[in-house]
Amino acid sequence: MRFAVLLSLVCYLLAGAPASAEPSLADSAWPIYHANTGATASSPYLGPGPVREASSVPALTSKRLRKPSVSPWTVMATPYMDGSQAIMTTPNDGIAKYLLRNGELEQISFLKLSRRFFDFDWGILLLDDGRGISTEQREDRFVIFADRTPAPEAELIITGYISVDRELYGQLTAHFTLAPDGRLITLTSANKLLAVDIEERTVVATYDLPNDSGTSFHNSFPIDEAGRIYLSTQTLMAAIDWDGDTFSLAWKASYDMRGPGCESDVLLKPRQEFMAVARGKPCTGSGTTPTLLGDQNTGVVIIVDGHSPRNHLVAFWRDKPPVDWLPVQHASDPSLLLDEHVAATFALPLSTPESKGFTAENSPAALGDAVIVAQWAGFKPGREPPRGLQRVDWLPDKRRFSLVWANPDVHFNGVPTIACQSRIDCHAYGMGRYGREYRYTSVDFETGAVSGVVTLGNRDDVLDQGNNHAIAADGSIVYSGRFRMVNVR
Repeated sequence: MRFAVLLSLVCYLLAGAPASAEPSLADSAWPIYHANTGATASSPYLGPGPVREASSVPALTSKRLRKPSVSPWTVMATPYMDGSQAIMTTPNDGIAKYLLRNGELEQISFLKLSRRFFDFDWGILLLDDGRGISTEQREDRFVIFADRTPAPEAELIITGYISVDRELYGQLTAHFTLAPDGRLITLTSANKLLAVDIEERTVVATYDLPNDSGTSFHNSFPIDEAGRIYLSTQTLMAAIDWDGDTFSLAWKASYDMRGPGCESDVLLKPRQEFMAVARGKPCTGSGTTPTLLGDQNTGVVIIVDGHSPRNHLVAFWRDKPPVDWLPVQHASDPSLLLDEHVAATFALPLSTPESKGFTAENSPAALGDAVIVAQWAGFKPGREPPRGLQRVDWLPDKRRFSLVWANPDVHFNGVPTIACQSRIDCHAYGMGRYGREYRYTSVDFETGAVSGVVTLGNRDDVLDQGNNHAIAADGSIVYSGRFRMVNVR
């Protein structure tokens, strides 16, 4: 490992998670989807190291709808006094609570909510006061929930609602985060950002996103320690500032997320885009949540685009480009220059929508300036899904990406997770399909070599459909399969 990268990693681990707006989130490694408000999907806590064993329990659901999948997002509460830890997910019809205690995963409570199957009310975050927040898009409101009593075995109850007027603001989506001042920042179907006061239970500010932004509402978004929000759409990346009172446009950068061959296509509406993504269709734009690297002044925000034949890792300057910056050449036509906010693009060797591949949907994970990207294989990968995992480092001094390794034999079907046993013993984690069998794999962060494998059997119950794998306080990993919750050690 090069000295600069090692130094970056050591600094990251000494400092904990990257600077992000988290003072009001639960004190855990994974209180919100993608681990933190910077959406890095990496943990400053110790991970399991090379994986060696796994256990699972059936998914909690009321089963009054068709058999719902477990949601992609698994979040962790502040541990209880006895050291046990509550784990929450949001299947299509409610919120499920599990308990991780003495290495065992237990079912605790299921809170039935008013939801439609195809609303995908998957958004969830946990606060430092023990409350959690999710959505009921059917009812146009946020749901505030908590333990009935502050005890590990306590059932979940609803403690309040925050209604959002659809006529004024559009329908809620599953995408929301927490600003530095404790306000909820949420995206609606009307291309609006809302700031919501949790205690007053009211919308306190709104912002109309740029009208040339296209639609890409299946993406989530990060927010940094200064309140800057980063959103990617089919046609651009936008940075919006929240100062506690108002929203304002910091910058926007044009970028064709869909790529060559999609110029004449009409921009897809949110539902159309989601279904096209599910079917592996081209011209769907970026399916990845942006991820923050570095600080706001000199760092970058990264996404993976939908270009063919290879998806690109793309970096945008988080603030103004350096004063001596020269725009990047277009990958397909060097005579064209990209927007000045584009810091770099990199054609990923193992991320492609061609043949059996799918446009990137599982967002990049980052530890320091190192980025892990996996080849997604859809919601229902076949017995021989396209494989591929790669590490690409952002080199701040050289202002470019550099490929560190690419492993063509590993299949991670979800957002990779990164965690470390020590400052230099780090691993990336994920599950995939190999013939009839599902396996959980750890990969050495430095070399890309497989460091551990756990066989999960051949039932679709454990299938990761593009999910987030969360690191618990005991160092194990918990993720949501189709119909089972899986704990990996």
